[in-house]
Amino acid sequence: MSQESAIVFTIFYALICFCIVYPSTEFVSAGLTVDHVFSSTLGSESITFVQHHIRRTSLNLMVHSLLPLMYIRVYFMQFASSNDEDSDSVASSLPDSYSTVMLVWRVLIAAIVLLPALVAAAIYYWSRNNWQNHPVAKYLAKFAIPGTRFEDWRAVAASINDEYRRDDKVVIRMNPVARIVVTESWIIKTGPYWINVAHQDDTALIAYKSDTHDVSQEAFETVQFVNIAVKPTRAGIREFSIRINALDFKDLQDRLSRPITILSSVKFHRSVLDHFVEVFKDQVAQNPRHRLDVDVAVDNLDNCFACMQAQPNIKIQKHCLDVDEAGEALPEARCCQVCNCRPMWCIECVAKWFASRQNQSERESWLQQKCTCPMCRARFCILDVCYIEGRR
Repeated sequence: MSQESAIVFTIFYALICFCIVYPSTEFVSAGLTVDHVFSSTLGSESITFVQHHIRRTSLNLMVHSLLPLMYIRVYFMQFASSNDEDSDSVASSLPDSYSTVMLVWRVLIAAIVLLPALVAAAIYYWSRNNWQNHPVAKYLAKFAIPGTRFEDWRAVAASINDEYRRDDKVVIRMNPVARIVVTESWIIKTGPYWINVAHQDDTALIAYKSDTHDVSQEAFETVQFVNIAVKPTRAGIREFSIRINALDFKDLQDRLSRPITILSSVKFHRSVLDHFVEVFKDQVAQNPRHRLDVDVAVDNLDNCFACMQAQPNIKIQKHCLDVDEAGEALPEARCCQVCNCRPMWCIECVAKWFASRQNQSERESWLQQKCTCPMCRARFCILDVCYIEGRR
């Protein structure tokens, strides 16, 4: 094997290892992850959450410890097959002294060979007595209180498993290898080799940092992340932090039984869409109001067809004059049309629908553009959106 081939092989193998240890979204979607390949061995996460992650962390440690050994094995097999030089010539070609390089090389190889054996021995020790010696089991044992329903770590695990099976949990993926899981009583952060657990009753949460990043310069899109410190007050339970997208903050906050303390330095970024919705509302408030027919009671209207939560509070009613800024009549293709739909939408959903139909790179002119009714596709502008009398 030539030196160039060895470098190419090393780079390629390093990329493969990186994708195994830190899988990309494409690898996860294709099922090329340790969790997916060994899913039958790990068991169902939805049924036995804790036991699944005990096996998963152990398996990750074993697989990842084998990666350097596999590199050494493949490298030397390829090198020996070339019959150009023996293994000692690799060290002699380096700029350092021959003896020092050989010593370091042999120590490194010995460590790489011994690492999987040590990991295998540790996993065997952890698995004894139904994984009682595993670090996760020992960590959960700190929540055990004799004489209560949390008699030992297995009772704590059973409580977590039971709550994870419920539909009211919140699961937020922070990155390809870490998630935050919030159930009725527990806050859990999963990682490749560990899990952090905190009980909501004795935990304080503090949002201490936020940062905003540009996603697209052309579309002026940004994303904001919020860092939250999870500080358990129970003795022996370590503090940990979570980093989530600001869009997931409300879901997390709604599931928690404790409030999140937000430091004054944390400023939540308002998205362009949020700002547009507010401006849209202000403009619509200046338009004429629509009075419903006598036989259509305001309180009898169904919920908004889009969000299914708020009641309809606007009506698309043509009021514009179909002229441009210079007062010239618009061509028929650009004129607004009559919408005969009954009130079916709330103002926020109409504003978001209006924004979604515009050119994302021309946001400064959104309010001057037109849109179509979500139901009948009649063309309208912001001057044609009217609040229903008695509703805002």
